[in-house]
Amino acid sequence: MGGTLAHVTASSNLASIHVTGLRPAAQLARDARVDDATIAMRDRRLRIGSATLNHQKPILHGLNAAYRVLDGHTPHSWARQLDTRIFLWPARKGRAFAASIERELDISVLWLDAGRLAQAIGAHIDLSPINSGNFTQGGAHAHRGDWLYVPLTAGLDAFRRNRVKRGLKRTPDTVTEVSLRCPIAPDLLRDLLIRHD
Repeated sequence: MGGTLAHVTASSNLASIHVTGLRPAAQLARDARVDDATIAMRDRRLRIGSATLNHQKPILHGLNAAYRVLDGHTPHSWARQLDTRIFLWPARKGRAFAASIERELDISVLWLDAGRLAQAIGAHIDLSPINSGNFTQGGAHAHRGDWLYVPLTAGLDAFRRNRVKRGLKRTPDTVTEVSLRCPIAPDLLRDLLIRHD
């Protein structure tokens, strides 16, 4: 995963993140008494309580591809499972992701200590070789299902060979995306935070 991981968010979210920690979109919706099913497949950024959620246009713009490459999911159910996760990026990928959205939104990047994160909540960390929410461009050809997310606890070799074993690739994968299946509490976030840009 590298030594640091990036979480990219709207700058307007920083104040609430420091108070309540990092929480997935579905939890933010439930906390605001909004049915989390209704926020999936959003075509614009959405304000929920004190948080601004990113849009899910990479699913909507790649809808035909999503129907073709998803295993065991519809585009809507995939969007819903994305909303149950917090997404982090290895340094280079994090900078690229930030650059892709900062043209439209004032963003901040929280840089977290990957080693401390793994020690604290390693049982809730999944690795992915792709941006699992993107069905456009190269993502239009990347098959995915629940099997795409390999738990950190399964080990790096299991992750690297996951798509090879399925006959989807010939060479081992590298980590592109890291996701959490749990929130990060404010006190833990303070311990993990190296800096924010």
